[in-house]
Amino acid sequence: MLHHVGTQQLETCRLILRQHQMADAENMYENWVTDPEVCRFWQWEPHKSISETKALLAGWIEEYTKPDTYHWIIILKRTSQAIGYIYLADIDDERNSVSVHFALSQKYWNQGIMTEACKCILSFAFDALGAEKVHSNHHIRNPACGRVLQNAGMRYIKTAYKQVPECERISGDYCYYEIIRRSFHASNSRNDPGFGERFCAL
Repeated sequence: MLHHVGTQQLETCRLILRQHQMADAENMYENWVTDPEVCRFWQWEPHKSISETKALLAGWIEEYTKPDTYHWIIILKRTSQAIGYIYLADIDDERNSVSVHFALSQKYWNQGIMTEACKCILSFAFDALGAEKVHSNHHIRNPACGRVLQNAGMRYIKTAYKQVPECERISGDYCYYEIIRRSFHASNSRNDPGFGERFCAL
Protein backbone atom coordinates (compact mmCIF):
# COMPACT_ATOMS: atom_id res chain seq x y z
CA MET A 1 0.00 0.00 0.00
CA LEU A 2 1.13 3.55 -0.75
CA HIS A 3 1.53 5.88 2.21
CA HIS A 4 -0.71 8.80 1.23
CA VAL A 5 0.45 12.15 2.58
CA GLY A 6 -1.13 14.64 0.15
CA THR A 7 0.59 17.35 -1.87
CA GLN A 8 3.44 18.56 0.31
CA GLN A 9 5.61 21.59 -0.45
CA LEU A 10 8.99 20.59 -1.91
CA GLU A 11 12.11 22.49 -2.87
CA THR A 12 15.04 22.06 -5.26
CA CYS A 13 17.99 24.31 -6.04
CA ARG A 14 15.97 26.53 -8.40
CA LEU A 15 12.36 25.62 -7.70
CA ILE A 16 9.59 25.50 -5.14
CA LEU A 17 6.85 22.94 -5.78
CA ARG A 18 3.67 23.65 -3.84
CA GLN A 19 -0.11 23.40 -3.95
CA HIS A 20 -1.97 25.54 -6.47
CA GLN A 21 -3.52 28.77 -5.24
CA MET A 22 -6.12 30.97 -6.92
CA ALA A 23 -3.52 33.75 -6.98
CA ASP A 24 -1.54 31.65 -9.51
CA ALA A 25 -4.15 32.25 -12.24
CA GLU A 26 -2.42 35.30 -13.73
CA ASN A 27 0.98 33.61 -14.00
CA MET A 28 -0.61 30.53 -15.53
CA TYR A 29 -2.52 32.61 -18.08
CA GLU A 30 0.56 34.62 -19.03
CA ASN A 31 3.07 31.77 -19.03
CA TRP A 32 1.51 28.64 -20.50
CA VAL A 33 -2.24 27.89 -20.58
CA THR A 34 -2.76 30.18 -23.59
CA ASP A 35 0.17 28.70 -25.56
CA PRO A 36 -0.86 26.25 -28.35
CA GLU A 37 2.60 24.64 -28.25
CA VAL A 38 2.30 23.81 -24.56
CA CYS A 39 -1.16 22.23 -24.89
CA ARG A 40 -0.39 20.53 -28.21
CA PHE A 41 -0.30 17.04 -26.68
CA TRP A 42 -2.87 17.61 -23.95
CA GLN A 43 -6.64 17.24 -24.07
CA TRP A 44 -7.25 20.88 -23.17
CA GLU A 45 -7.30 23.76 -25.65
CA PRO A 46 -5.54 27.14 -25.13
CA HIS A 47 -7.47 29.24 -22.65
CA LYS A 48 -9.32 32.18 -24.17
CA SER A 49 -9.92 34.04 -20.90
CA ILE A 50 -8.50 34.06 -17.41
CA SER A 51 -11.90 32.89 -16.15
CA GLU A 52 -11.15 29.50 -17.74
CA THR A 53 -7.89 29.38 -15.83
CA LYS A 54 -9.60 30.27 -12.56
CA ALA A 55 -12.22 27.58 -13.11
CA LEU A 56 -9.47 25.00 -13.74
CA LEU A 57 -7.63 26.11 -10.62
CA ALA A 58 -10.78 25.92 -8.52
CA GLY A 59 -11.18 22.27 -9.47
CA TRP A 60 -7.56 21.46 -8.73
CA ILE A 61 -7.67 23.22 -5.37
CA GLU A 62 -10.82 21.34 -4.38
CA GLU A 63 -9.02 18.05 -5.09
CA TYR A 64 -6.54 18.78 -2.28
CA THR A 65 -9.16 17.60 0.21
CA LYS A 66 -8.27 14.06 -0.94
CA PRO A 67 -5.12 12.59 0.66
CA ASP A 68 -4.13 10.83 -2.58
CA THR A 69 -4.02 14.03 -4.68
CA TYR A 70 -0.50 14.98 -5.82
CA HIS A 71 -0.50 18.11 -7.97
CA TRP A 72 2.18 20.79 -7.74
CA ILE A 73 2.64 24.18 -9.34
CA ILE A 74 6.26 24.96 -10.20
CA ILE A 75 7.62 28.26 -8.88
CA LEU A 76 10.93 29.60 -10.17
CA LYS A 77 12.70 30.98 -7.10
CA ARG A 78 14.59 33.80 -8.80
CA THR A 79 11.40 35.38 -10.17
CA SER A 80 8.72 33.94 -7.83
CA GLN A 81 6.76 33.18 -11.03
CA ALA A 82 4.60 30.10 -11.59
CA ILE A 83 6.04 28.52 -14.75
CA GLY A 84 4.42 25.09 -15.02
CA TYR A 85 3.00 22.14 -13.15
CA ILE A 86 3.76 18.50 -12.38
CA TYR A 87 1.54 15.81 -10.93
CA LEU A 88 1.21 12.14 -10.07
CA ALA A 89 -1.70 10.12 -11.48
CA ASP A 90 -2.74 6.48 -11.98
CA ILE A 91 -2.41 5.93 -8.23
CA ASP A 92 -2.27 2.15 -7.77
CA ASP A 93 -2.22 1.08 -4.11
CA GLU A 94 -2.13 -2.61 -4.98
CA ARG A 95 0.95 -2.40 -7.20
CA ASN A 96 2.54 0.54 -5.33
CA SER A 97 2.90 2.49 -8.56
CA VAL A 98 2.08 5.96 -9.91
CA SER A 99 2.60 7.90 -13.13
CA VAL A 100 4.20 11.34 -13.51
CA HIS A 101 3.12 14.08 -15.96
CA PHE A 102 4.08 17.72 -16.45
CA ALA A 103 3.86 20.90 -18.52
CA LEU A 104 6.19 23.90 -18.63
CA SER A 105 6.07 27.42 -20.03
CA GLN A 106 7.81 27.53 -23.41
CA LYS A 107 10.01 30.38 -22.14
CA TYR A 108 11.76 27.92 -19.83
CA TRP A 109 12.26 24.95 -22.14
CA ASN A 110 15.75 23.47 -22.58
CA GLN A 111 17.08 24.77 -19.25
CA GLY A 112 16.91 21.52 -17.26
CA ILE A 113 14.08 22.92 -15.15
CA MET A 114 11.59 20.13 -15.76
CA THR A 115 14.24 17.45 -15.24
CA GLU A 116 14.97 19.07 -11.86
CA ALA A 117 11.28 19.07 -10.95
CA CYS A 118 10.79 15.51 -12.18
CA LYS A 119 13.70 14.17 -10.12
CA CYS A 120 12.24 15.87 -7.07
CA ILE A 121 8.83 14.27 -7.61
CA LEU A 122 10.37 10.86 -8.24
CA SER A 123 12.21 11.17 -4.93
CA PHE A 124 8.93 12.12 -3.24
CA ALA A 125 7.08 9.20 -4.83
CA PHE A 126 9.65 6.67 -3.70
CA ASP A 127 10.56 8.08 -0.27
CA ALA A 128 7.34 9.71 0.98
CA LEU A 129 4.72 7.51 -0.71
CA GLY A 130 6.69 4.28 -0.72
CA ALA A 131 6.08 3.67 -4.42
CA GLU A 132 7.92 0.78 -6.03
CA LYS A 133 7.53 2.03 -9.61
CA VAL A 134 6.86 5.31 -11.43
CA HIS A 135 5.87 5.27 -15.09
CA SER A 136 5.01 7.78 -17.80
CA ASN A 137 4.47 8.17 -21.53
CA HIS A 138 4.57 10.82 -24.24
CA HIS A 139 3.37 11.23 -27.80
CA ILE A 140 6.04 10.15 -30.26
CA ARG A 141 6.00 13.64 -31.80
CA ASN A 142 6.98 15.12 -28.43
CA PRO A 143 10.54 13.81 -28.00
CA ALA A 144 11.49 16.64 -25.61
CA CYS A 145 9.28 15.01 -22.99
CA GLY A 146 11.18 11.76 -23.48
CA ARG A 147 14.48 13.54 -22.91
CA VAL A 148 13.19 14.88 -19.60
CA LEU A 149 12.11 11.41 -18.50
CA GLN A 150 15.43 9.87 -19.51
CA ASN A 151 17.43 12.64 -17.86
CA ALA A 152 15.44 12.03 -14.68
CA GLY A 153 16.55 8.39 -14.82
CA MET A 154 13.53 6.68 -16.35
CA ARG A 155 14.02 3.78 -18.75
CA TYR A 156 12.38 3.52 -22.18
CA ILE A 157 10.14 0.43 -22.35
CA LYS A 158 8.25 0.43 -25.64
CA THR A 159 6.34 2.40 -28.25
CA ALA A 160 2.68 1.52 -28.75
CA TYR A 161 -0.45 3.04 -30.23
CA LYS A 162 -2.84 4.73 -27.79
CA GLN A 163 -6.37 5.75 -28.64
CA VAL A 164 -7.66 8.85 -26.84
CA PRO A 165 -11.42 8.86 -27.58
CA GLU A 166 -11.96 12.12 -25.69
CA CYS A 167 -9.42 13.93 -27.89
CA GLU A 168 -8.66 12.25 -31.22
CA ARG A 169 -6.02 14.81 -32.17
CA ILE A 170 -3.62 13.31 -29.59
CA SER A 171 -4.28 9.66 -30.47
CA GLY A 172 -1.19 8.02 -31.94
CA ASP A 173 2.03 6.22 -31.05
CA TYR A 174 3.27 6.80 -27.50
CA CYS A 175 6.64 6.05 -25.95
CA TYR A 176 6.47 4.42 -22.50
CA TYR A 177 8.98 4.76 -19.66
CA GLU A 178 9.37 3.53 -16.09
CA ILE A 179 11.75 3.48 -13.15
CA ILE A 180 11.78 1.38 -10.01
CA ARG A 181 12.77 2.59 -6.57
CA ARG A 182 16.02 0.59 -6.37
CA SER A 183 17.28 1.90 -9.70
CA PHE A 184 16.42 5.51 -8.85
CA HIS A 185 18.33 5.48 -5.57
CA ALA A 186 21.28 3.57 -6.96
CA SER A 187 21.67 5.98 -9.89
CA ASN A 188 21.37 9.16 -7.85
CA SER A 189 23.56 7.96 -4.98
CA ARG A 190 26.27 7.05 -7.46
CA ASN A 191 26.10 10.30 -9.42
CA ASP A 192 25.37 12.71 -6.56
CA PRO A 193 25.73 11.54 -2.93
CA GLY A 194 23.91 14.64 -1.63
CA PHE A 195 20.95 14.30 -3.99
CA GLY A 196 18.33 13.16 -1.48
CA GLU A 197 19.12 15.93 0.98
CA ARG A 198 18.17 18.64 -1.52
CA PHE A 199 14.76 17.20 -2.41
CA CYS A 200 12.75 17.27 0.78
CA ALA A 201 9.50 18.56 2.18
CA LEU A 202 9.69 22.07 3.63
